[in-house]
Amino acid sequence: MTSGIALAGAERRLKAYVTALWGFDPPLRALAEDGDPMAARPRFDAHLVRLPAVWPGMDVYRAALAHVAAHRVFSRPWPAKGLKPLLTIVVSLVEDARVEHLAMRRFPGLRRLWAPFHRVEPSGSLMAADLMERLARALFDAEHHDGNAWVDKGQHLFFERPDRWDDPAFSLTVGGILANELGKTRVQINAKGHRVDPPYRDDNAGLWLYDTPPEPPRDADDPLEAARPERVEEDHADRRDGLPEPVPAPAPLAVAETAALRPVARYPEWDYRIGLHRPDFVQLVECDPVPAPPLDMAADPWLAGRVRALVRHAVVARPERLRRQREGDRLDLDACIGAAAAQRHGHAPDTRVYQWVRREGRDLSVLLLLDTSHSTNDAVGDGTVLELERRSADLLAGALAAAGDRFALAGFRSDGREAVQWLPVKRFGDPYDEAARGRLAGLDGRWSTRMGAALRHGGRELGRQPTLRRLLLLVTDGEPSDIDCPDPRHLVEDARKAVQELSGRGIDVVCVALGGDRPTLHHIFGFRNVLPVDRVEQLPEILPAIYVRLTG
Repeated sequence: MTSGIALAGAERRLKAYVTALWGFDPPLRALAEDGDPMAARPRFDAHLVRLPAVWPGMDVYRAALAHVAAHRVFSRPWPAKGLKPLLTIVVSLVEDARVEHLAMRRFPGLRRLWAPFHRVEPSGSLMAADLMERLARALFDAEHHDGNAWVDKGQHLFFERPDRWDDPAFSLTVGGILANELGKTRVQINAKGHRVDPPYRDDNAGLWLYDTPPEPPRDADDPLEAARPERVEEDHADRRDGLPEPVPAPAPLAVAETAALRPVARYPEWDYRIGLHRPDFVQLVECDPVPAPPLDMAADPWLAGRVRALVRHAVVARPERLRRQREGDRLDLDACIGAAAAQRHGHAPDTRVYQWVRREGRDLSVLLLLDTSHSTNDAVGDGTVLELERRSADLLAGALAAAGDRFALAGFRSDGREAVQWLPVKRFGDPYDEAARGRLAGLDGRWSTRMGAALRHGGRELGRQPTLRRLLLLVTDGEPSDIDCPDPRHLVEDARKAVQELSGRGIDVVCVALGGDRPTLHHIFGFRNVLPVDRVEQLPEILPAIYVRLTG
C-alpha cells in the first residue's frame, strides 16, 4: 500500500485552492495507477485535469494544479503535425517556464510553492533528460548558474526578453533555437519514455494538437493549390502562434449610427474556465450597411463568366436512389435476394436487380459571412483586404444567384459583448439585385472580431432553411478578439464551442483564412475545415473554387 495523500480525500481542498487563485473549478480525475506514483505526471486537456491517485503530499498536488492552471490561462495549443519530438519537448519546457513566470507576476507567492521542486545541480552529464531538467531549473531561477553552454544559452535567451513573455510565440522562438542547437550535438532522446521534471509539471500533452486528421490528397491541377501557403524554412520560429492582432481603440458611434442599431438576439458565450455557458451574455445588433455604388464587374468579364460556369456545374443536389432497375451502376442487394429466393422456389426471377443514383435540382443553403473588423482595412496590392472580400463575394453571389442556389450574405464585427454587429447584405429569399450589391459595396472595416456570437446567429439563420446541405462559409483575416476580453483564449474557446454546436445540428462551418495558416483557426474549426489563402490578392479567383470544392 503506497503511503501519501489520496486525491479523493484532497479533491475539495484542491478545487477551492485553484478557484481562489484563478476563478475556475476544473474537473479532477485520478490517473490509472501504474507503478511508482512519483513517476506519473499530471495531464490536462480542454475538459479535464488528471492527477495521480496518490502523491506524497498536498504541496505537490497544489504545485501541479497551479502549474496546469497557468497553462489554462496563458497557453494555447499548437498543432504537432510534422514537428520532431525533440522540438515539441524543448518548446514545451520553455512554455512551462513562461507561464510560471507570468503566474508569479500575478501571484508572487507561487515561487515559494514551486521552488522546492527545482533541486537539480550542475553536472558533467550530457544525457538529454539531465540537460532538460537542468534547463528547467535555469529557466525558473535567473540567478542559478549551470555552466553547460546549452543550458546557459537557453537561460540567456529566456531572461533577456521578459517583455515578450506575454506572447506564446516566444516559446516557439526560444524552443526552436535550443532544439536546433541540441540536435546538432546528435543527442539521443527517448520521446515516448521522456519524463517531464520536476514531477509537479504535467506531461505537456495538453499543449499540442495531436488528433488533427491528415489533409486529404489533392490533384495536381487542383485550383485550390494556389491558396496553400508554401512552407519556408527559417532560422527562427515564425509567428503563427494563434495570438490575435492588437485591437485599435474603436471610434465612438455617431448618434445616427446608434439609432440605426437594432437588437435582434442575445446569445450565450462559453467560458472555458468554468466549463459552462454564460446565458444571454452577448447582444447581437443588426446594422444596415450604408449603400454605395455597386462594384464594377465589367472590368473582368472572363473571370465573372468562369465563376458562373464553375458554380453552375457544382453538384449540390439531393441524391435519389432508384431501386429495382433493369440497368444501373450497381446491384440492388434486396432485389438480388428476392430474385434468388424466387428461383429457389421454382419461380421466374425478377430481372430488375440494379440500382442507380439520380440527382435532380440543387439542394443547398449557404451563408457567406465576411469579417469586417478594423484589420480588413490593411493594404493588399492596390487595395485593401476588405475590398478583395467585397469583390470576391460579389463574384460568388452573382454566380449563386444565376444558378438559383439559396444563399445569404452578411458581414460582422464587434465593439464589446453588448454590440456584436450583424450587417445583412442579402437575406435568404431576397434577390441579389442592385440594392444588395450596393449594401455589399458599403461594408466598411471597424472594431473587433467576436466570432462566436456571429457564428451562432448565422447558424440560427441557416437552421431555418429546408435543404439537405447547409454551409456557413466564413472569410476572415484574423482571429477572435474584442476590447473587453483581456484573455485571448476566452473568445477562441467560445468560437470553437459555437462550431461544435453548429456541427451537431448538421451545419458545416468552413473558414477561409486570409493571410495564411494559423494554428488557432485549426483549433476552432478543425484542421480540414480551414482553407488558408496565403496570397490574398488571388481571393476573387480562389473563393468560387473553394465553394465548388465544398459543394461538389
